[in-house]
Amino acid sequence: MFRIIKRRFLKYLTKLYDPVTNIQIGNKTIKISLSHHLNEILKLYPDYNFNLPRIIKYASNYYKEIRVIDIGANIGDTVAFIKNLTDVPILCIDGEKKYIKLLKENIAEYNNVYICETLVGAENTESNVKLKVEKGTAHLEEATEKTTIRTLENILDEYPDFKNSKILKSDTDGFDTIILRSCSAFLKKAEPILFFEFDPHFIKMNNDDPFSFIEYLKDCGYYYFIFYVNNGDFLISCSIEEPEIIDQVIHYFSGRYIETFTDICAFTKTDEKLYNYSVAQEIAHFKKARNY
Repeated sequence: MFRIIKRRFLKYLTKLYDPVTNIQIGNKTIKISLSHHLNEILKLYPDYNFNLPRIIKYASNYYKEIRVIDIGANIGDTVAFIKNLTDVPILCIDGEKKYIKLLKENIAEYNNVYICETLVGAENTESNVKLKVEKGTAHLEEATEKTTIRTLENILDEYPDFKNSKILKSDTDGFDTIILRSCSAFLKKAEPILFFEFDPHFIKMNNDDPFSFIEYLKDCGYYYFIFYVNNGDFLISCSIEEPEIIDQVIHYFSGRYIETFTDICAFTKTDEKLYNYSVAQEIAHFKKARNY
């Protein structure tokens, strides 16, 4: 009850006054607005968002050079999570000006983190849309001013060192499947490990289909999947040859209305050994964390 009252109080307070404060992420400190949802999430789920950094660390055992593309970089919190475990180059992509200011401040200490200020889409264009920010997340709505949208391939022409990035992370509040569908050429060529938010509710709101998206990933060469609950907990792993498991996971997270969803880590068949190693390491991690 206290948590509900506190949440409502902060909601009304931050509409009038939303100061920037510091928050600790492992051994890193970043600046964050008081209204940002990460403040409350980390208090409830200390292991939140460390799954991607662990995957990157596992990948570093198989690849000499790891580069990360972070679509939906927000305020740079994912950068802080990653830098706790590995010092890898990261390309941060985000189009929200409110995030960019804090993002620039939060990555200032790193010499291998870069920012591209744009939205990612299927074509290079200027569109009358804007990001509406609330609690550290954002969604598109119509606007009078034009916003720049660029394809990932176009962005990577500007940042050629990231053209063969081994990790592609996307967290764009339901636009992830649409964005990843626009990146098919890159996915087929570079075969990056994907780590992305997968919320059937948001996906359907954006006129996409969660079931057909898995088929799209299959067509791009993705064969193995690790599913996480959105609080960071390991849920289950399977291959594309186990569609009944994938379908049941999608059904489980459908109709949750944003409250509960899954993050997916996807590997191509080329990375079968890395996938098997990652699953084993993740199970070992949670066995140790929960002492069972």
